[in-house]
Amino acid sequence: MSEIEDIKYDVIQDLLSDKANRMILRSIMTVPKSTTQLCTECNIPTSTAYRKMQKLFDYKVIRRIGTINGAGKKEILYKSNFSVLKKTPEWEEFC
Repeated sequence: MSEIEDIKYDVIQDLLSDKANRMILRSIMTVPKSTTQLCTECNIPTSTAYRKMQKLFDYKVIRRIGTINGAGKKEILYKSNFSVLKKTPEWEEFC
């Protein structure tokens, strides 16, 4: 993935310095989750969650996974992108 190499260290560091971003990333580290699930689990407002998720997605720190829920509707889940996060020295502290 060539786009991963394009992400600068200072951008990742800035993203990880935000408490809400860290809570989101920890939450979706192993299990993909929807924005609604993240709002509940991380106790953050919906508008904040969408704004943070979009920024993380734009910098390719997370990825979207489309799935069909139990009601047969399309649902977007988010999962952290380990290959980007492992490149930062803060990774060990983050985990």
